[in-house]
Amino acid sequence: MTPLLDLDELARLLGRSPHTIKRDLRRNPDAVPPRLQLRGTRLLRWRETDVDTWLAAHTAPKDDGGVRNG
Repeated sequence: MTPLLDLDELARLLGRSPHTIKRDLRRNPDAVPPRLQLRGTRLLRWRETDVDTWLAAHTAPKDDGGVRNG
């Protein structure tokens, strides 16, 4: 089973505050990784693998400043 992240862990990983993530969930859900909906609870949880996939799709490669090798 893949580990689950809570709001504080996700915030640390993304470099955002928990408040900002909660706000984005309401206003701009595409600005945060897809969350799990745990039946019967209001817990905010994210699968670590889903977060990794989301980050890969929503981040640009680091610019090397135009320097080319070779």
